[in-house]
Amino acid sequence: MVKEKSESRTRSFCRNDLSLTNRENMEKLSLKTKLSYGVAGIGDSASYNLIGSFVIFFLTTIAGVNPAIAGTIAGIGAVWETICGAVIGYISDNSMTKIGKRKPFLLLASFPLAFFTALLFTAVDLPQTIRVIYYAVMVILFWTAFAMFFVPYLAWGAELTQNYDERTSLRGYVYFFNALGGAIGTVLPTIIVDFLMQYGKNPAQSWQALGIFCGLCSGLTIFIGAMGIKDRMEQKYRGDKSAWGKVRAERKARPKQNPAVFLLGMVKNYLEILKLRTARFVILASIFYLIGYAIFIADRIYFYTYNLEYSAGPISLLLAYNTALGVLFVPFLTAVGKKLDKRSTYIWGMGLSVVAMILFGFTGITSLAAILVFTFMYCVGSICYWQLIPSMIYDVCEVDELMNYKQRAGLVTSLQTLSEALGNAIGMQILGLILDFAGFAGDHTVQSETVLTWMHYSFTIIPSVMFILSIIMIVKYPVTKSMYDRVLRALERRRAGENVDLKEFACLK
Repeated sequence: MVKEKSESRTRSFCRNDLSLTNRENMEKLSLKTKLSYGVAGIGDSASYNLIGSFVIFFLTTIAGVNPAIAGTIAGIGAVWETICGAVIGYISDNSMTKIGKRKPFLLLASFPLAFFTALLFTAVDLPQTIRVIYYAVMVILFWTAFAMFFVPYLAWGAELTQNYDERTSLRGYVYFFNALGGAIGTVLPTIIVDFLMQYGKNPAQSWQALGIFCGLCSGLTIFIGAMGIKDRMEQKYRGDKSAWGKVRAERKARPKQNPAVFLLGMVKNYLEILKLRTARFVILASIFYLIGYAIFIADRIYFYTYNLEYSAGPISLLLAYNTALGVLFVPFLTAVGKKLDKRSTYIWGMGLSVVAMILFGFTGITSLAAILVFTFMYCVGSICYWQLIPSMIYDVCEVDELMNYKQRAGLVTSLQTLSEALGNAIGMQILGLILDFAGFAGDHTVQSETVLTWMHYSFTIIPSVMFILSIIMIVKYPVTKSMYDRVLRALERRRAGENVDLKEFACLK
C-alpha cells in the first residue's frame, strides 16, 4: 500500500510540464546552451585551481604562515564547503523563481566570489595569531561563495539533459572552458606575479593584484554564463504569467519550515541517497581521486621551483603545456566514451596514468623530456576524471529517482562538492604535514635533500596511490551505458502508469 501511494505521487509529479524526465529533455542541447554552460566553467576552474595550486604556497612564502597551519586553514575551508554545499543543494532543490531553480544562485554568488578571492590573496601586516584568523575567515568566505555557485551549477547540468552521450558532450564543453579557467588559475599567476615584480611591485602587491584579476575573471564568467542560459522553467514562466502566479500562490501558502525540521529533512534525504550503491561508489571514487589531485597540484609549484629549479617563465610554460594537453584530449575522450561508455574509459585512462606516474616516481624526473612525458601521462588520467566523473554523478540522479521516487538533482550533485571539499581538506592537510615533517623553510631558496625527496613523492607516488583507490571504486560502480538506458526505460514505463519491478535493478541499490 505504501509503495502504491509512493508510485502515485511520483506519477503525479512526473506529469507536471516541468518534469525533468519527459521526452523533451532527451533532445540534444543547443550550441548556445552548451557554450554558455561551459563559459561558467571558466569561473569554476579559475578559482578552484588558483586556491588548489597557490593558497598554501602563498600562505607559507608570502603571508608567513607555518606550513602545517596553512594546511589546516585550507582543510577548514574545504570542510566548510562541504557543509555549505549540502545546505545549498537542498535549498536549491526546494526553491523556485521566475528564472528557474539554479540560475539565481549563480548570479548571486558571482561577485562575492570575486571579492573574497581578492581578499584571500592580500598579505596583511598583523600579529601571527590575528593573521591566521584573518586567512581562516577569508578561506571560509571564499568557499561559501564557491559552494553557492558550484552546487546549483552542477545540478543545472543534470537537469539540462538526460541523454547519456549528450551529458558527456556537455562535460566536454565544460572541460574545454575549464582548461581556459585552469590557465587563468595556474598558468597566469606566475606570469603576472613575475611581470609585476619586474616593474617594481613587491611580492605582496603582486599577489594581491593577481587575486583581484583571477577573482574578476571568475565572477564575470559565471555571471555571463548564467545569463546566457534559459532553461524550460524560465521559458515557461516568462511566457505564461498564470503558471508563475500559481507557483507564487503555492509558495505563499506553504507553511514556514522550522530550522530543525529543515536540517533533519536534509540529512534524511542525503542518507537516503547515500544508501544507493551507485552513489556511494562514484562519490568514493571522486574523493580518492581528489585527495591525490589536491596533493599533486599544491605540490606541483614546490616541485617545479625547488626540485627542478625552474624560474617563473619555464613554470608558466609547463602549466600552459598541461592546459593545452587537456584541451586536445577532450574530443578524443568524448569519442572513446561513446564507444566504451564512461566507466570503462575511466578505468583504462586512469590506469595508464597511474602506471606512468609510479614509474617516474621510482626512476625520477630530472630532465625536460621526462617532465613533458610525465605531464602528458598525468593529463590522461586528469581529463578522465574531470570530464567523466561529474557526468556519472549526473546519471545517479535518474537512479535515485527510480529507486527512491524523488527528483533531487541539487542534493545528488552536491555530493560532488562533498567530494571536492573532503579531497581538498585531506589532501592539503597531508601535504602541509609532509612539508612540515620534512623541514620545509619558506624563506629559503634552497631546500634540504629530505624536503626535495618528499616533494618528489608528493608529486608522483603518493597521488598515484589515491588514484588507484579511485579506479577500484569505479570498478564497483554499476552504471554502464546499457544499465542507464534500462533505468530510463523503467522511468518511462512508470510515467505511463505501469508498475516497475525494481528487483532487476538490485545491483544499483
